[in-house]
Amino acid sequence: MKLRSAISQVKGLQYIVESLQLQSSLGKRYLLDMPMMYQANEVNTELDLVNFVYSVIGGRKSGLISKIQTKLMQVRDIKGSVKNLKSNSILDDIELFEIKSFALISQEILNLQNEFEVSLIEIPNLNQLISIVDPENNRIPSFYIYDAYSSELASVRKEIKELKASIKLDPEMDLDSSLEALENKSEEIESEVRAQICEKLYLHANDLEKALNQIAHLDVIVAKALLADHMAFTRAQISDSGIEYKAMFHPQIKETLALSKRNFQAIDIKLSQEVCFITGANMAGKTVILKTLALCQYLLQFGFFVPAQSASISLVDRVLVSVGDDQSEQNGLSSFASEMVKINEMVEASFKRENILVLVDELARTTNPTEGRAIVNAVADIFNENQTLSVITTHYSGLNKACRKLRVKGLDKEIKQGEINKNNINDYMDYSLIEDDATKVPHEALRIAGILGINQQIIEKANKNLLN
Repeated sequence: MKLRSAISQVKGLQYIVESLQLQSSLGKRYLLDMPMMYQANEVNTELDLVNFVYSVIGGRKSGLISKIQTKLMQVRDIKGSVKNLKSNSILDDIELFEIKSFALISQEILNLQNEFEVSLIEIPNLNQLISIVDPENNRIPSFYIYDAYSSELASVRKEIKELKASIKLDPEMDLDSSLEALENKSEEIESEVRAQICEKLYLHANDLEKALNQIAHLDVIVAKALLADHMAFTRAQISDSGIEYKAMFHPQIKETLALSKRNFQAIDIKLSQEVCFITGANMAGKTVILKTLALCQYLLQFGFFVPAQSASISLVDRVLVSVGDDQSEQNGLSSFASEMVKINEMVEASFKRENILVLVDELARTTNPTEGRAIVNAVADIFNENQTLSVITTHYSGLNKACRKLRVKGLDKEIKQGEINKNNINDYMDYSLIEDDATKVPHEALRIAGILGINQQIIEKANKNLLN
């Protein structure tokens, strides 16, 4: 899977991409074409690069990052010109100008990178290529068929110049045919020179193409490091099995809350090769936990730091998610049927012992409680038997005893009358996870309903029904 495909599937990933300080269209294309990585050595290689730039930020050489970014802003995507060169086509002056300009910027970026005294990205040295398109060594980002390319061309151009000067002195002189002949000859020589230049450049086409890719990669690495610094992301350690986060947070929701001067409560969570149930009242953030777990997994496997204080994450081949707001109403299925189709895909993958992360929000919530609980426990049995890394949020009690059970604390404290209302209720929610036997789910719905000002008769009658 490429990042461009994942963006439409993973909540929050678009926000991350839009937050990156990419400087070039080349970098943007490279980022979107990045493949998801499944091997630890691949992920660590990318993270090592990001970590190096991250370590430079704020240090004595941080100015180099800004200088490199300034140069990256000048980089144009010239893949079309390089493709034409590699096909042995004769390039026009615009294409040769693009190649010369890029080569000059590439060399400047390489020189800046060398000041790190550590090899970051291996950018080919294009000085030999530059000497071909810049024979006078003026280092100006423009292209012209210089006299230095051909003594014959220089001689013809001199004749043209002299002839034009003569015509200017005596307009009555009949020299137009002579001038036209010389100009035609000049164009013929220029065409020959252009072909010779392209023939020489062809020998450097692979280096040029590599420089394009490497500079695009550099743009992405710098942007990832700056994002990690700005959003307080951390480098995750790759685990052989299981997942653990300390102070995990959802960056987009955290940013949204910050705009209204409210804090996002980070959470700790640890998962192993068994089902983990998460219970808790509505508004307790269970769905956010699942979305954050999915986002973090993709971020790691696309070579990003993750939103947490620390993290240890095992790599997976697929992340399978079932969250209510992801369900499509276009397929003609009911919400329950649509959910069951997704669950069946997860179960089939579990039977095959695929290396997957399964995240399910309120499994079987749209059917009756008796059958719903039975379905939840049946699916949990299968995931446990096949050691499928999975998290299921639920409101059901009587859950499978073999599974791990966590509960969101929620409104887990006494609150004085009038202290809380519908406008500040989130400020009183405790979103941290605690171990729970889940023999009974917390009855916070009525408490929350009362706080929200729901008709008191509904709450009183519902409480009586709970006692019966």
